[in-house]
Amino acid sequence: MIVQNKSTRNFGLDLCRAIAILSVVFSHMLQHSVPPLWLSGLSFLGMFGVDLFFCLSGFLIGRILIKESQDWYRDPQGGLLRFWYRRWMRTLPLYFFFLFVWLKWDWQGATTLGEQLPYLLFAQNLAWPMSDFFLLTWSLAVEEWFYYLFPLFILTVIGFGGSARHGVFLAIVGFIVLPFLARILFIDQVVGLENFDEGVRHIVVFRLDSIGFGVVIAYIYCYHRSFFESLAKQWYLFLLLVVICVMAPKLHYPAIGNSPLWLSAYLSLSALAFAGLIPLFNNIEIKQTNYFTRFIQFTSKVSYSMYLGHIIAFIAVINGLNEFGILNNIYPHPWLVYPIFFFIVYFFATATYFGVERPVLYLRDKKSKALVLGMKLERTAEIKSGRK
Repeated sequence: MIVQNKSTRNFGLDLCRAIAILSVVFSHMLQHSVPPLWLSGLSFLGMFGVDLFFCLSGFLIGRILIKESQDWYRDPQGGLLRFWYRRWMRTLPLYFFFLFVWLKWDWQGATTLGEQLPYLLFAQNLAWPMSDFFLLTWSLAVEEWFYYLFPLFILTVIGFGGSARHGVFLAIVGFIVLPFLARILFIDQVVGLENFDEGVRHIVVFRLDSIGFGVVIAYIYCYHRSFFESLAKQWYLFLLLVVICVMAPKLHYPAIGNSPLWLSAYLSLSALAFAGLIPLFNNIEIKQTNYFTRFIQFTSKVSYSMYLGHIIAFIAVINGLNEFGILNNIYPHPWLVYPIFFFIVYFFATATYFGVERPVLYLRDKKSKALVLGMKLERTAEIKSGRK
């Protein structure tokens, strides 16, 4: 029996999303100005913010798929298309908006859509390293291929007579095992980890298991709630594992060396560690709102806009300071330029959220409600005709 979450918004998951996006923005910000060594040494934390994003996405989307796929045997194609419609209306409009912005204002100079055609299909890093253009979209490409392939896997199992639950379970196994094996078989060309980011961590086929581990937590949440609550109580074990995984890069991945097996195991272990924290975040509640909770909730709400727009915000600040002739006076001082960066990041994110994201989501939800109403009326008509 599936236990449903009655709340439409969860502060703990908002906090998780806010931590993830702020760590990414902070990490990229540290690549600018001249921060002190102790501060610049924290820039590597951004990579783990992405891992946390992946696990959170797997948990949230996994719950949706587990719930919706139970009705796919009635209308398999319609159910799949409705899922894709909602997902792609959530992610694609803003993505294409920023894609065209980057074509004009890329930090390396303007380019053309003809030169960047793989970005239209999220093929920029499918099984190969991507260019430096719009580089931060590597993680979105992983997400989009998950949205496309995971429900197809479920539907295939249903098509062969399996249940939706079996489909989800087998899809989880596939999405955890296959990327693990792919890394073992195809990353042996990585030497000394110089190409670790571009050649391994940023490749779609190597990273789908990061989202898969989040779906594992969603599966436990839906079908084994008591075990889910037990995981929430054992959060400190997963936090310790996170600390170990986070410190490993600073220690040059000790004991991993150039072994594809150890590298593959490391990425799986890191995903497992962050996924194990999701039950803790899910159970965090607030008794009253204040400025901090509002800040977290707002940051979570505009996080997608922050993710796609924060580099453009940095470029805008740098160009603006240069236009006013004060770049050399402010840019070298992080305590002056970083607050400006953050302000413009939030300003841009707010503008694109209310100007692009929110209107599209309104249209999506309006059409989705009409589709659901139509389905209910159709089922009612079928029941009545069956009785007659």
